Amino acid sequence: MRILITGASGRVGGALATALQGQVDMRLTGREPGTVALDFLNPETFALALAGCDAVFLMRPPQIASGRAFRPFLDAAHAAGVRRMIVLSVKGAERNIILPHHGVEREVMARGFDWTMLRPADFMQNLETVHRSGLSARSEISVPAGDGRSAFIDVADVAAVAAKVLLEPGHAKRGYTLTGPRALSFQEVAEILSEVLGRPIRYRPRGVLRFIRDRQAEGVPLGMALVMTALYTVQRTGGAAGVTDDAFRILGRTPNDFRSYAQRNRHVWAQI
Repeated sequence: MRILITGASGRVGGALATALQGQVDMRLTGREPGTVALDFLNPETFALALAGCDAVFLMRPPQIASGRAFRPFLDAAHAAGVRRMIVLSVKGAERNIILPHHGVEREVMARGFDWTMLRPADFMQNLETVHRSGLSARSEISVPAGDGRSAFIDVADVAAVAAKVLLEPGHAKRGYTLTGPRALSFQEVAEILSEVLGRPIRYRPRGVLRFIRDRQAEGVPLGMALVMTALYTVQRTGGAAGVTDDAFRILGRTPNDFRSYAQRNRHVWAQI
């Protein structure tokens, strides 16, 4: 079996490639040496990426907000003989039409793939990317999530689930909601980080408009800022708090908890 891993330059795709190393033939898309170029908006890049592939790990690039944009690639994949399609979606996408992942899921399901939807909660690693500068420079987290909770999950666990789904039978036509063992508010996240880092970390809830303006000031495209806002709105309204046992059942172990993740990565948030 040859697997095309899209987004291999990113956290989940890269972690999945590591998890599958030596077990299957992989083709990676990305910007690093040894990867192939794939642009979902450029059909001329499809043939080389898909040649000989039996399965695809599909990750939506942040800049593409429309599920319809994937139609040419999905049609090309089906015509090239791809039968397994594992989609990195997001928690709640199956019922939340505002999320762009919803449209991607619909487009994949409309074709003849043996699909599997992976719907993870917020990544713990977002604290290393989206929130890193705020934590390092101001010792604060500032998002429009209110008091809502999210069942944060470690990217390593998401990749481990994806590897199992790709290698084991019995996962076709199924969707898995992947969460960590406990739902936390950002206030609780800040309290855990305060203990782990040995300095006070504040959570400052932001209004939606202020949050969007702040992200644009940082150079985040408006479309991406709106998607981020939609995800935090889901958390604020209680839609991200549910904890499932899907990751536990597939992995045969308890997913990593936030405190252990923070302890392993405390160096990331050193003060500037």
